[in-house]
Amino acid sequence: MIESFQEIKHPVDAVHYVKFAEMIGKPATAVKTMIDDNKLPIIPWRVPGGKSKKGENWVFLPEFNRAMRDAFENRPKEQRDAWLLWLGL
Repeated sequence: MIESFQEIKHPVDAVHYVKFAEMIGKPATAVKTMIDDNKLPIIPWRVPGGKSKKGENWVFLPEFNRAMRDAFENRPKEQRDAWLLWLGL
């Protein structure tokens, strides 16, 4: 586990998928596909009492960050720390 990890906070816990795409440097269409394939933790926003089932999908950042941290920390140490060799550490 990385002891000195400092979580970067965003003013809100969820962002619209277009903003999320901008944050991770991906096209919005790619993030939309990830949402359609259930590959992101989303919060669907709907108009209460509205007739339309259509709404906005917002990505829940704390869960995304937790999963990314877990994915990084569960990699083999040789792979996870390989970049440190470039720094001479």
